[in-house]
Amino acid sequence: TGGALFSVAMAVAVFLLLVDLMHRRQRWAARYPPGPVPVPGLGNLLQVDFQNAAYSFYKLRSRFGDVFSLQLAWKPVVVVNGLEAVREALVKHSEDTADRPPMPIYEHLGFRPNSRGVALAPYGPAWREQRSFSMSTLRNFGLGKKSLEQWVTEEAACQCAAFAAQDGRPFSPNALLSKAVSSVIASLLYARRFEYEDPGFIRMMDLLEDALKEDSGLLP
Repeated sequence: TGGALFSVAMAVAVFLLLVDLMHRRQRWAARYPPGPVPVPGLGNLLQVDFQNAAYSFYKLRSRFGDVFSLQLAWKPVVVVNGLEAVREALVKHSEDTADRPPMPIYEHLGFRPNSRGVALAPYGPAWREQRSFSMSTLRNFGLGKKSLEQWVTEEAACQCAAFAAQDGRPFSPNALLSKAVSSVIASLLYARRFEYEDPGFIRMMDLLEDALKEDSGLLP
C-alpha cells in the first residue's frame, strides 16, 4: 500500500511539474521568436548536439530564420545568426543585449561577484569602470598605437610562413590562427612573442581550449 501511494504521489508531482512547465512556456512563448516545439520537461534539449551546437543551430536556422528561440529544459534561449541580425542585436541594441546571464558553473570554478573581471561581470557601473581601467591600461602597453601595428605585421609574416610550411597539403588553420592572435597578445603584454612550436605555448593553448569547453557542454 505504501509503495502504491508513493507511486501515485510521484505521478501527481510529475504531472503538476509538466503542467507548470507548459503554462510557463505559454507565458513566454508570446514574447519570444518562433522556434521548434519543445518536449515537456526537456524542452529542445534533444534537438541540440552539445558537442557541435553551432551545427545544430545552423540546421535550425534553415527552418526558423536568423532569429529563433529554444527552450533548454526550463530556460528560454534566443539564438541569433548572421551578420545583419548580430549587428542589429549587439550594435544597434547594445544596451539591451550587453548583460550576461548568471552561470552556476562559474561559481563552481571560483568566479565570485568581486572576481569576475570584465568578461564575466554583469553589465552596469562596475563593468563600465573595469572596462575603462582595462582599456587605459592596455593603451599604456601599446594598444591602438604604431607598436601594435608592427607586432601584427610581424606576426602576419610568421603566419604566412607557417601556412607555406604545409607544402600545399590540406590542413585546418584553426590552431595556427589561435596561436597568431595569442602571440600578438603576448607581445602586447609581455613584449615578446612565442614560437608556434614552443611546448609551453602549446600547453597554454591546450589549457585555454579546455577551459572554454568547460562551460559550453550540456553538464554545465
